Formats: sequence, C-alpha cells, structure tokens
Amino acid sequence: MFDSDRGCPMTVDRELGQIADAIDRAMHRISTAQTDPSWEHVEWLRLKADLLDRLAAAQRGAGQIARRAELIRDRAERMADELTRIIPAAPPGQHRAEVVQLWAEGSRSAAEG
Repeated sequence: MFDSDRGCPMTVDRELGQIADAIDRAMHRISTAQTDPSWEHVEWLRLKADLLDRLAAAQRGAGQIARRAELIRDRAERMADELTRIIPAAPPGQHRAEVVQLWAEGSRSAAEG
C-alpha cells in the first residue's frame, strides 16, 4: 500500500524507528546515571514506555517498537517491586531468579508458621 503524502509503509516504519532511537538516546543518560532503583527512575522508564507505546500505535501496535516498550515497562515494574520490597534486589553475584525463589520459599515458610 502506498500513501502519497507519507511514502510507503516501510518508510513510515523506518521513520518511527528513528524517532524511537532518538527517544532512547535522549533518555539514556538519565537511565544509566542511576545505580540504585529510585521512584524517579521507575517513572522515567514508565514515561519512556508510554512514548514508545504511542509510536507503536502509529505502527498498528505490532513490531519492534511495541516489544521495546513492553521490555522497558517490565523493567520499570521490576524496579517498583524492588522499591516496595515485594521482591528484593539481587545481591552482587546472585541471579535474580535465585532471589525470587528464596523470597517465595521464605514467604511460604512464614505463612505456614
């Protein structure tokens, strides 16, 4: 399908990808400057995911931009969980999956009394 005002769909997808890349570059410094999770960082990641969602909507909601938005949103929610202490952060040298498993076992033991 060809749109005479905007060019072919591949051109539009490429332009949207370039906009997503510009958002990544603009927000990268803030995202990497924070070593520990903070609510400001969580909100920053949520904003980034929302911006990418809007671009993905222009792509009809499917594609690389939508996947990027979902990955960023997942990261923000994991950080929020760490901040609220629902799931503790992994100490250096320990994988997050191990921490989640230990946390679940500890919660189960506490519930059993």
